[in-house]
Amino acid sequence: MIHSMNPVESGKKSQYGSVRFDGRWLVFEVSYDASDQNDWALYAWDSEGRSEPFRVARHDRTLNGPFLFAYVQNGKAAWAESIPGGKNAIHLYDLTAREDAVVHTGHTSPVFLAGDILGWREALGPKDPVRVKAVSVGTGKPVELPPVVAGIRGTAHVSGDGRTWSWVSPDYQTLYAWRPGWKESATIAKAGEGEHIDQMEVSGDLISWVGGEAVWAADLRSHSRTKLTPEYGSVVANGEAVLVSYMAGGFTKDPGKQRGTDNYVIKPAELPPLPACGSWTPVPQPPDETALPGTDPGVSA
Repeated sequence: MIHSMNPVESGKKSQYGSVRFDGRWLVFEVSYDASDQNDWALYAWDSEGRSEPFRVARHDRTLNGPFLFAYVQNGKAAWAESIPGGKNAIHLYDLTAREDAVVHTGHTSPVFLAGDILGWREALGPKDPVRVKAVSVGTGKPVELPPVVAGIRGTAHVSGDGRTWSWVSPDYQTLYAWRPGWKESATIAKAGEGEHIDQMEVSGDLISWVGGEAVWAADLRSHSRTKLTPEYGSVVANGEAVLVSYMAGGFTKDPGKQRGTDNYVIKPAELPPLPACGSWTPVPQPPDETALPGTDPGVSA
């Protein structure tokens, strides 16, 4: 047990939220009120030391903002936090030095880390489509994105691992990807009836995402996909590993019937390709779709 908290205090239910691990540093969210997404703190713990977790940030719960999707990589934590005036501040925190830096403010989405790039989606004006912006993790300065990525407009979610980039259409129905050497983006998967594509994670040749009723993964080697959970669940990728979690015994909202969580780790580089999909064709994202206004940049990462 590295951290504990009172599960119910002053009538409010506390719980853990966003969690990330980079092989050394564990960064996790403590939500102090399950009914209020703005009442949270962010903690970090060094698995190689003997110190207790320390608090990285405490959000002003009077400010509405995006859900907290914190990331950590190579000792740097990153997140988007609401500030007065209706904007968000992009934080880049050095966990070893315990130094925080705000590298950007604007109408942004939550952040993502892709190799040495810290990125986010941003609406530059009330009538402008959402675009992808980024800074260098090493310097905190703006970086020039690959033309295909810089040209994305209106995406509902974007992710990457430093080599492969993935994003989803404004209606959450189509998954696209691009990597160096490809002339254009390519359609990787389409959501089934009643499904959606959100919260993608990229690790090597595997792109995973949360759908309407399950977690899915697409293999870029075979251009095919598969379900990773029986139903519902979550997925987190970091470097060479993918962590998949879902409710043991099936999903239920009844606390008395919950049987804990099943978890397993995938290492895509060690797995053979999925059976090939012979009907796949590399159709790029259509220009008319990228021109759509997109979704509220503060709703979903």
